[in-house]
Order: sequence, then structure tokens, then C-alpha cells
Amino acid sequence: MRGTTFARRGATRLGDLSRLSEPARRTTIVRIGLALALTATLAAAILLARTAGSGRAAVLPVGAKTGVVVLDMSASVAGPTFERVGAVVRGLVAANQPVGLVMFSDVAYELLPPNSPPDALQQFLRFFVPERVKRGSPIFGQSPWSVFSGGTRISTGLAAGLNALHRARVPHGSIVLMSDLNDSQNDRDPLIKEATALRQAHVPIRILPLNATPGDIQVFSHLFGPNVFVGQQAFKKTGKHRIEPIQAASPWALLAVGLVLVGLLAANERLNSRLVPESVA
Repeated sequence: MRGTTFARRGATRLGDLSRLSEPARRTTIVRIGLALALTATLAAAILLARTAGSGRAAVLPVGAKTGVVVLDMSASVAGPTFERVGAVVRGLVAANQPVGLVMFSDVAYELLPPNSPPDALQQFLRFFVPERVKRGSPIFGQSPWSVFSGGTRISTGLAAGLNALHRARVPHGSIVLMSDLNDSQNDRDPLIKEATALRQAHVPIRILPLNATPGDIQVFSHLFGPNVFVGQQAFKKTGKHRIEPIQAASPWALLAVGLVLVGLLAANERLNSRLVPESVA
């Protein structure tokens, strides 16, 4: 008796084919199970690979996976201060950190919505890198926003950042304020209002003072708390080492899924290999 095969060539003569029906069913179940497991594991590996190497940039509060950078572009911030802005932008991009971007002076405008990819933020980096150095001082080119720079109304930036998080329905979002904190005297009441709105919305804020005076830092410490400021050590640069503003996570989940995938492939080869009958002497 000849067993049924997809290809007649090389078929094996069997005298008890009916006894193989039960093992054949088990083999079919094993093959289907392995195929489903391989498909699910491969899909998980692809999804995890999209965020492999990402982490929480150190400028974001603990527990926050994304946020909105609220950047002061008033006339008092331009110049050498841009180097610190560039350091933060590089840290966010290096952390593969999805963020939004709001710039403000007298008024605020949203350039990137929350959860924008890091590549979208990187396109702004060139405006915060000096074109040349003259007599030891970095010289920056004119940015597209230079003509809009004027006074400082920080409340407008905070309001725009909070509205952006609400529109995007971002859970566990945060605000990162980068400013010299030299706010207009006429902005004090609106600023207190926005600080209250952030607390009521449970949106944490981190502040990166850009050459701010001790008096301005004290004002914002009273409004938002003394622990909202990013430490200066995140930006120090020495001849021996540089501390980047980034806290990247190790891709342990991706490695684990990869090991499972390798194990399933090995099981597939072991259990679903073609049966080669032994020759009878």
C-alpha cells in the first residue's frame, strides 16, 4: 500500500497506514500551533523593534513617556544660550523620545504635536548649533523665528503646551519649560492661573533655566515647587566625560522575544522536518 503524499515521487510503501491517522492529527495540530506562535512572536518582535533603544530622557519627569517642550524664543534667550537648547534637543533625539514642541515669546505657537517622532524634532537642531566661533564666542545664524521674538509671556507657552496634551488625549504627559524665566510683570496673574491649571490636570512640569537669575528661579520655585528644576550636571561637559540628558532603557523585552522566536524556529525544524525512512538491509 502506498501512503498519500503531495508529491508522488519518493513515496513510501506502508502496510499499516490506518495506524498513522492519530499521529498525523497530532502532527497537524503541532504544526498549526507552531505557525500561530511564530506569527505572534514575529509580530511582537517587529512592534518592540520600533521602540528599541528608546527611553525616558532625563529632562522628563519620572513616569512620563512623552511630553511637550515649551521653548522660550524671546530676544533675551538668543545667542550662546542656544547651545544648552541644542544639548537638550540632542538628548531627546538620542533617547528616541517622542515629544511635542511649542515656542513662545509674547504669544505661543505649536510646531509639533505631542508624540511626534524624534526625527521631527531633529530638524530644528540646526538652528541651535553655532555656525562659527568668533573670539571665543559662538555665532548663531538667524532662525525663522527671530523676527517674532519680543517680550516674554511664559503663561502663553504653558497654556499652549497643556492644550496640546489635551487635544492629543495624551495620558501621563508632561511639560518641559526651557526659559530664562525673565517673565513680564504683566504676566504674573496669568502665570499663576496656568500653574494652578497644570496642578489640577495632574500634568507634571520640569524647568530648565536658561541662565536665569536666582530671583527668577525663586519665583518659579514658589509656583511649581523646588524639585521641578533639571540639575546642571545634566549639561556639564569636561575633557574626560560628558553627561547626556538621557536615561535610555535596555531592550530586554525585545531580547526575550528574540530568544522565544529562535526557540520556536528550532522546534519547528525539529518537529516538522521531513520523515526519512531508514533503509532495510
